[in-house]
Amino acid sequence: MSWSGKRKDAMGTLSDEFDRFQDDFDTLRTKLVRMANDTVKDFSDSPQKLAELKSAIDLRLSTIEDEIGDLGKQLRIKGGKAADRVERRVHEQPFAALAVAAGVGFIAAYLLRRRHST
Repeated sequence: MSWSGKRKDAMGTLSDEFDRFQDDFDTLRTKLVRMANDTVKDFSDSPQKLAELKSAIDLRLSTIEDEIGDLGKQLRIKGGKAADRVERRVHEQPFAALAVAAGVGFIAAYLLRRRHST
């Protein structure tokens, strides 16, 4: 598989993980809104204060959701830039890249073999 194929796979995995995180966040947001609604029902003696609390929570969750979306975009941009830099370096110095990859592979194999023998 080419370096660009690996990069696309890595970006796809990163994107999938971020999408899963957003789904989990949406689920959490839904649960919190449901809890706020239940709280409003339970404390009907002060519905105005609880409605204000619910609105404040909804606003804050919306802000957090927007910030997470922005962070996701920044992460995708920075990840793409980093992958581009690595790809450029590999094309500029292919033998050095192979040497580094081989070294990392040998170290990983040594550590894994050592861990399994204990």
